[in-house]
Amino acid sequence: MDLKVDGGTDETTALLSSHETDVADDKPLKKHSVFGDFCLFPSSVKYLVWNEFCERFSFYGMKTILALFLLERVRLSETQATEIVHLFIVACYATPLLGALLSDCYIGKYSTILYLSLVYSVGNWVMAFAAVPSPDEVSVFPFWCTMLALGLIAFGTGGIKPCVSAFGGDQIEWSMPDGESKDRLRRKFFSLYYFAINAGSFISTILTPLLREDMSYATAFAVPAFLMMIAVVIFWVGRKSYVDRPPEGNVFPIVGRITADAFRLRNVRRRVYNDGAENESQTETKHWLDAAKLKHDEDVVEDVKTLLQVLLVLIPAPLFWALFDQQSSKWVFQACEMDGRVAWLGGLVIQPDQMQAMNPVLILLMIPLFDQVVYPILEKIGLSLKPLQRMLAGMLLCALAFLISGLLQIAIESHASTTSDFNVSTSLLLNVSATVDSGKQISILWQIPQYILITAGEVLFSITGLEFAYSQAPDSMKSVVQSFWLLTVAAGNLVTVVIVAMIEGKLTKANEFFFFAGGCTFAMLLLTWLGMSFKYKSSLAPLPVKEQGIEDA
Repeated sequence: MDLKVDGGTDETTALLSSHETDVADDKPLKKHSVFGDFCLFPSSVKYLVWNEFCERFSFYGMKTILALFLLERVRLSETQATEIVHLFIVACYATPLLGALLSDCYIGKYSTILYLSLVYSVGNWVMAFAAVPSPDEVSVFPFWCTMLALGLIAFGTGGIKPCVSAFGGDQIEWSMPDGESKDRLRRKFFSLYYFAINAGSFISTILTPLLREDMSYATAFAVPAFLMMIAVVIFWVGRKSYVDRPPEGNVFPIVGRITADAFRLRNVRRRVYNDGAENESQTETKHWLDAAKLKHDEDVVEDVKTLLQVLLVLIPAPLFWALFDQQSSKWVFQACEMDGRVAWLGGLVIQPDQMQAMNPVLILLMIPLFDQVVYPILEKIGLSLKPLQRMLAGMLLCALAFLISGLLQIAIESHASTTSDFNVSTSLLLNVSATVDSGKQISILWQIPQYILITAGEVLFSITGLEFAYSQAPDSMKSVVQSFWLLTVAAGNLVTVVIVAMIEGKLTKANEFFFFAGGCTFAMLLLTWLGMSFKYKSSLAPLPVKEQGIEDA
């Protein structure tokens, strides 16, 4: 996009402009599934999808076994391990703002992704080195080497997060195949992008616990490190096919000046409105930022208004993530108290950290299910949901998942000395010499209902939020707004760390789950209130449910 400089001011007026040179074709999309449209995407998208698959394999493979590694090899307590896991997630989702600034303001998306991916890859190999055991099975550099590795990984993965999704969106915006609706194809891209994320997550979540159990932690961390190297190579190979928009300068000083001038000129602007308005109600409808139009280009001010409107409705989002990311901590520890043996599957033993694989496998099933079944049915009965409404439904399901996990925790504690019906039938298929450990008499499979609910909530909340943040952002701030969306994940995990530290020893494990469910319910009410005044950009009117993919206000 060419930059247009206003002769009456020294700032770039198109810096935040939402106007595009491309005009979407009005022809309707054919009735393809998300995956049937893969051939319609620019070739550059395919490199990004495979890159994302390998990168997410690397990240989730490492993250899946992290809690138990800290517990068993670094010798931390359960509470300390929980805090470090969530602080690591905080870092992963706080650093996207740095990556967004680099990409949108200085070196562009391609260079940011490439350089920070290399940092990411180094961090993975440091993690594998940190897990190399000594003869007494204690890591050679158990704590500080692990912290260094986690820091590099957090900076690398966090820095590229907003850039990859926005970079993929740019390929659709500026290389859209003729005859296709840009908005609808973009929504399909985000569903496919999210599918690739969870395909990589699913495979690694199954594989790395097996490597941990059968080989070593060092091997289990080395495999994700190798996949990250492959991700870098795939991304580099596609370099000639990418549309890489040049950075357009630092937008934050302009946003700051407009905000400050709006406050300073508000009284002057109010007098102008009062003189020109026909009645009092006409004056009251003016936005407080409109005062800045006395000094700044009108389009720039409108973009800042759009930016602040989007950020405002993201305020409740951290409460969703505060619950969601406990799958890798509290839910793993809950699984440790349960019986992982499944006799009717040939004596298969499910490891506690393997239960996390339920989330990505359910995502792989639910994305096409929602796209091809749930949304069309809702459309037929007149319940086509707008993005914020879908996100509200996702938060409700997340709260219900934690309600169920709390009830399950009560059952675990009450059955410490009583065999459940499931294990009675299981014990008949086991060798007669087998014994059931006290406190592990409820099958680990009873966690499945809570995983189903929280995954359905993720489909409704996270994928919708990802596309919502991109589509509603001003053109030159796509990565920045994506980073704020990801920042809600960091804030949510920080909330978890603070709350866990505050309530440790004061609530039972079951009541902790109920407490978080109540917090998510409060966030739902807040989002409902904020969403009532939200105005969508015209390109995102009520979404055609057949064309809209939907985790991640």
